[in-house]
Amino acid sequence: MDLREIRSKGGEKMVKNGEKTLAKSFGILEAAAASPGGLEAREIAERTGIPLSTAFRMMKFLAGAGYLCAREGRYTLGYGLLRLGAAASRQNPLARAGHRFLEELAARTRETVHLAELQDGRVVYVDKVEGVRSVRMGSLIGHSGPVYCTGVGKAMLAFLPEEERERIIAGLELERFTPSTVTDPAQLRRCLEVVRRRRYAVDDCEHENGVFCIASCVLDRRGRAVAAVSVSGAELYLRGQVTAIAPLVRDCASKIASALGL
Repeated sequence: MDLREIRSKGGEKMVKNGEKTLAKSFGILEAAAASPGGLEAREIAERTGIPLSTAFRMMKFLAGAGYLCAREGRYTLGYGLLRLGAAASRQNPLARAGHRFLEELAARTRETVHLAELQDGRVVYVDKVEGVRSVRMGSLIGHSGPVYCTGVGKAMLAFLPEEERERIIAGLELERFTPSTVTDPAQLRRCLEVVRRRRYAVDDCEHENGVFCIASCVLDRRGRAVAAVSVSGAELYLRGQVTAIAPLVRDCASKIASALGL
């Protein structure tokens, strides 16, 4: 029986209850993901607003399916999600096409390399290759970030059609993450003009203190943004290497575009 049959047979309430259950399940997983050390059942219930007995029952099911792991009374994400994450990465044509080029770029620069795309006005990281000089960063595959203060975000924003770019900028809440974060729309637009001219963007410790990024956009044949590549690392190493690294990042982005047939 498909969803239309259920609805036609008076099962609207059943469908809505199922949607609520799914939402609660994902809420539990998101809560566990947000805490590196894991959470107790009581903490998850408090953070999600789910009654403790219901949360405990759902966590028991998720743990049994391998999506949560219970250790010493604390819940963390389980290996089932690693399996799904690996499968999602393999299924993503962008990640499949780009991974070998990210590895080449990471080897040449010794820094961490990201591949990202835009979804609903935010940056979503679809692949990441750690460098030998890796620094602690908040970026993880599947996680999202702000578009206006990340290198990959600005690289893509600069090469969107003007109407789409302005719609995204108009909807931004320009939160200040560091003293370097651009929080004025007019200044952001000026920054994007520079990005379009030189074909790379810089995140000068604007999202995370001490983390410097150089990014370039993967463009389609019309010159529009599809994705972006960045080299990210410690400000100490990268600030003085922009001139040397920017061409490598642009070249990596071009190779990915070619591999995608753009």
